[in-house]
Amino acid sequence: MFNKEKLQNIRFPLTIKIALSLILIIFIVMGVSTFLDIKENRKDMENYEKKNNISAFTSALPVMENALWEIDFKTINSTLNQMMKNPNVISVSLFSETGYSISYVEKGSKKELLNLNLEDFISNEDKDRLFKMEYNNKNTVILQIKDDKNETFTLAYPLFFKNTKKSNLLNIKVGYLIMVYSTHHIAIANNEIFYKSVILSTLLGLVIILTSFLVIRKVIINPIKELEKASIEIAKNNLIQTPLKKGYFGNDEIESLKINFNFMVRQIIQLIKDEKEQQRMANELETTKIIQKSFIPKAKNLRVGFFELSGFFQSASECGGDWWHFYPLSEKRIMIMLGDVTGHGTPSAMLTAAVKGYCDSIYARKSLDTSKILEELDVVVRSIGGEERMMTMFVAIIDPIKQKLTYSNAAQNFPFVIDQNTNTTSPITLLGNGKRLGYLSPISHRKVSLFKIHTIDFKIDNVLFLYSDGLTEAKNTGKREYSDRRLIKKLKSLQTKDTSEIIKMINMDLIEFTQGEPLEDDVTFVACRLCETENKEYTTEIINYFDSQKDENEIIQIDKVS
Repeated sequence: MFNKEKLQNIRFPLTIKIALSLILIIFIVMGVSTFLDIKENRKDMENYEKKNNISAFTSALPVMENALWEIDFKTINSTLNQMMKNPNVISVSLFSETGYSISYVEKGSKKELLNLNLEDFISNEDKDRLFKMEYNNKNTVILQIKDDKNETFTLAYPLFFKNTKKSNLLNIKVGYLIMVYSTHHIAIANNEIFYKSVILSTLLGLVIILTSFLVIRKVIINPIKELEKASIEIAKNNLIQTPLKKGYFGNDEIESLKINFNFMVRQIIQLIKDEKEQQRMANELETTKIIQKSFIPKAKNLRVGFFELSGFFQSASECGGDWWHFYPLSEKRIMIMLGDVTGHGTPSAMLTAAVKGYCDSIYARKSLDTSKILEELDVVVRSIGGEERMMTMFVAIIDPIKQKLTYSNAAQNFPFVIDQNTNTTSPITLLGNGKRLGYLSPISHRKVSLFKIHTIDFKIDNVLFLYSDGLTEAKNTGKREYSDRRLIKKLKSLQTKDTSEIIKMINMDLIEFTQGEPLEDDVTFVACRLCETENKEYTTEIINYFDSQKDENEIIQIDKVS
């Protein structure tokens, strides 16, 4: 039995494959070319034969018209016999205007006139077409009927009497002339040409195949065999290179392949050396991402004093520079910060660590100013990041007693304030521009504030929503961005005050939009709500340390005010 799998496992040398391919291609090309040439030649022969017969047929029409009108059988028979002198004409027939035979001449046959009619020569459909033909002195359109089965061609046309003296006798149809000629001689000639072409094409094809095969074997197959031997050695962990030889006609693709092959061997050796280094760097990057995540608080409905916080952070494929944090302050206040370091990788994460280290020392301050914080961070970022790394940052301080929000912005995305009491309108955009941290502007050394301070009302159940550009610039499979417009529309549609629900809904909308497309940048967004009641349970070691340094009287005064 035929075993397909066994046949597929048989090794066919490249030499045999190329030889078979050459035979197949050359015979197909030459066969198609020969077929088209023979077909075109037959068409030319048929057109030539048809042109000659139509010319003879057309020349006989006026003679037959006059002879038929005058009932001159001598002229009729003479003309028919003259037309029969063409060796390819089979028969010539003359019929009356009603379709009955008047005269008939056929090679090698003597049929009775009464036994013939138009249906013996043409079909009923062609007969109707012939009867409907009218006289046209400008263009004589002859009815042409081809019969490929019997290898014949029929010409037919009505005969008209053209009386110029009496208008009532002008162009009267008096009969029909039909001539049938054979195309069998064309088929015979065409077959002879076909057989000769096949023999010639076969001989020529064999010569071309043999010559091409010898050249291909020398120029292509042998060098490929050398590469095959070298690749087998490489599979055995013997990293050897294939020898280079000068070709007869200079270097070609095979020589280039050998050069590239040797280059790849050298590259493999180098890659083996680099693999451990790459693995070490990958481990370092993963460690950096873990450290970066440790900088960011895990907040889900986290109660800090009068505030409820929830946040979301997802790093991109590379370690990015997104960072956010919150800091409880004196007088029940809270400070929230969100920033984004330009670029990716370990340098961005290290700069984030430096910024966080600075911000953790803010607990020691007795008075805080959002503009001053950004000015100091500007110096920190520039001294660490140099000219290659900069950072955007938004800083806000919320006072629950005065119900005020004070903020400054260093080129970070504009946050929003969601007021559930006016949910029919879009969220409030916290406008405010400032340069990026670390950027040395022309006015950096002037004694002017680089970052303006803005203050707005912040009522009970108002929600501050901060986000990085990774959210609005996240792309779907169609390369369209999530956009600020979609974010605002989603925030407007929210019907909840729960910060974790807000974060969850924004995240679900982002997942639905991106459709699994990988993130190109870190995505961070945070929601902070001002609550009506205070929760004093939240604390950290840093808070405990700095609170212990405060004056006890100051704490008592803050409690009285609240």
